[in-house]
Formats: sequence, C-alpha cells, structure tokens
Amino acid sequence: MSEQEFNKRVEMFVTSLRDLYLDIVEREGTEMPKIELKEENLTDDFTAMIMAVHLLYISITGDDEVDLIGFTHMVNRLVFQWLMRNKEREEGHEQPE
Repeated sequence: MSEQEFNKRVEMFVTSLRDLYLDIVEREGTEMPKIELKEENLTDDFTAMIMAVHLLYISITGDDEVDLIGFTHMVNRLVFQWLMRNKEREEGHEQPE
C-alpha cells in the first residue's frame, strides 16, 4: 500500500469515528466509499485504525503532547483496567456499574 493510500485510509477511519459523535446533518463522511477488504492490506488497515483513534483522541482532548507510542501505552492501560474490572465482576467481587 502506498503512503498516499495509507494516509487516505487513516483519514477515512478518523472521519468515520468522528462522525459517530456528530448529528447526522453535521457528519462529513456521509458519501464515503466502501473500503475493500483485502488480506494483504489488513496489517496496514489495523495500523491506520490505531492512528485514526490517536488522531480522534487529540481532536477531542486537545492533548497533542501524546505521541502514537504514548497513546498505545495509555490504551494498553485502559484495556488492562477493563479486563481486571471485568474479571472481578465475574468472580463476584464487584457490583456492575
């Protein structure tokens, strides 16, 4: 996948994610074309999705000091906390929220 195509995918993913927080009339990606699912592009697509979530994080929080590596570290902590909380619920140690 070329760098230009990769950057376009990142833009498409971040637009789609950002649109989820907007009213239908405010959405940018209403005419977005379908992305073809190809096995040879899956790694690039998942990487582009991670980068899109990072860009969404920056646009929502204004925190542009967190680079992509710092962001993935923060996401790993969130996932770990979620897993631990759900493990406690399954074991009956915590009441559901």
